[in-house]
Amino acid sequence: MKCLVSGSVVLLLLLQVSGSQAVKRFKDVMVLGRQPGYGNSHERLHGWSPGSNSWDEKRYPSWKAGDSRWEKCWRGGKVVARLTSDSPALIGSNVTFAVMLQFPRCQKEDVNGDIVYESQCLNGSSSLQEQYVYNWTQWNDFCNEGNCSFNSKFPDGSPFPYHSDWRRRNFIYIFQTLGQYYQQTGGSSALLSLNTTNITAGTQMVEVSVYRRGHRQHYPVTKASLLYVVTDQIPFYVNISQKNDRNASDRMFIKDSPINFDIRIHDPSHYLNNSVVSFAWNFGDGSGSFVSNNPASTHTFTLLGNFSLNLKIKAAIPSPCNPLTTTPVTTTPVIPTTAQPMPTTTVSPTAQNTTGNSTEPALFTTEPVPTTEITTTTARTTTTARTTTTAEHTTAAAGCFIYRYGYYSTNITVVDGIVEINIIEMTNVQVPASQAENALIDFVVTCQGSLPKDVCTLISDSTCMIPQNMVCEEVPATEQCSLTLRRAFAQPGTYCVNITLSDDASLALASTLVSVSGGSAKQKTVAAVLIPLGFVVIVAAVVGAILLKKYKEYRPIDNAATSDNRGLSVYFSQVKSVLFPGNNEQDPLLKTKQRII
Repeated sequence: MKCLVSGSVVLLLLLQVSGSQAVKRFKDVMVLGRQPGYGNSHERLHGWSPGSNSWDEKRYPSWKAGDSRWEKCWRGGKVVARLTSDSPALIGSNVTFAVMLQFPRCQKEDVNGDIVYESQCLNGSSSLQEQYVYNWTQWNDFCNEGNCSFNSKFPDGSPFPYHSDWRRRNFIYIFQTLGQYYQQTGGSSALLSLNTTNITAGTQMVEVSVYRRGHRQHYPVTKASLLYVVTDQIPFYVNISQKNDRNASDRMFIKDSPINFDIRIHDPSHYLNNSVVSFAWNFGDGSGSFVSNNPASTHTFTLLGNFSLNLKIKAAIPSPCNPLTTTPVTTTPVIPTTAQPMPTTTVSPTAQNTTGNSTEPALFTTEPVPTTEITTTTARTTTTARTTTTAEHTTAAAGCFIYRYGYYSTNITVVDGIVEINIIEMTNVQVPASQAENALIDFVVTCQGSLPKDVCTLISDSTCMIPQNMVCEEVPATEQCSLTLRRAFAQPGTYCVNITLSDDASLALASTLVSVSGGSAKQKTVAAVLIPLGFVVIVAAVVGAILLKKYKEYRPIDNAATSDNRGLSVYFSQVKSVLFPGNNEQDPLLKTKQRII
């Protein structure tokens, strides 16, 4: 009897274990969910569901990597999912994931959301042209506003949301990160935006599983994963450039020439649009700190050597205030020796959030304007000024600020270089006609800064777009930067001339337009003779044709004996008057009268 009871208990336990194993959960299906302890204690993401929810294996079969069914899950080949993101993302902003499905060769998605064969790349194969790979449109003919006979539920059992373009949403996307999942329908591409407020700073991973829609169940198509970065510091990059700098990547710049610093903050979700952002530069040359609200700035180094540059970005982001129970602390700002004494301001102490950035309530002002500090340091004096908005201390400003920071440092080397180049004179070179084949022009070029080592002349067309000739040569050693360059032009016309002077660190450019009328005196003389003669021949031909036409059309009634002689005499008389107007009267009285031919 005891054996029978114990056997029943064991059988019951086995049934319970097998039943528990039959229920799959999202964390069991997703690759990231199977990693031990991954994302188990993370805060809940807005709109996402926990990975402990059950997964409907019947409607959404899950295959492990290496399963042979992956080879036959799509007609004509394999589908690849291209997963990208716009990270790094600042905590509090949104990070967006994009999925693009890449179908096998000669397959594409049409306007109805169906997958068809591309007839243009099939090399005339009539068996596949104009045929469907997957035709979901024919299923939709039996649907009414999305209520179709096929399965329309997600793996967790929730129904598909209704969209106006639901007929073209034939793929199901399941995203997973930090032990949570998000599911949606779409076409051959999908976008998902995730708010990072509750995400810990660091490198995270996201995974996406794609299913194609079926009648009773949906079939796996592909999977993809991607690393993304969430940070508590402002992501940005700095572009440093300088006119005449030969190579910006070597971090060598020219003395006495402005250097441009362009700061580009990476904020694709526009999280910092309503923030007050300041940029504090220290260029390391003893010129002090430079604070500005403009991301673009310039600085000129007047000394040679190596310098360490440092940048601090501060963003005051509007945020709801947290209640504070601490006692206000009275602080007195630094009073410059050259300014009038400033009144004492009472502020509340700083409260720290979980990311280490400060959340400060605004001062008691009529508008929530954060305090702005402007510090200027020179070699001899230091001046600090604090700007506040004064008002009656009656009501508190609505809203506080979260402060986020970004830091940047780099080293540069300042050297001598060519600062400026000018073309001060252009002169035609007169040579004997027997020796001249091309027109010669001398260009007198001067520069400021260091002495050049090389000079190049690029001759292009009048638009400066089509190069025609380029000449480069070394510059002989001189004490002053003054050169005379002789360049030849084979044909008449207008040319764009670019002259560059360069040394090891710099490259300076000057441009001008040159109009060349001819190659030599002999050519000019020939052109001067041929052009008038050609013009005379053309004019004579035109006038002769006009007079001949009139002579043929009008035949005056006259005696047969004198008709031919008189008409021919008038004809040549008219030609003579046109070709040799000097023999005619200067102001004939019958100028406006009708002529008789």
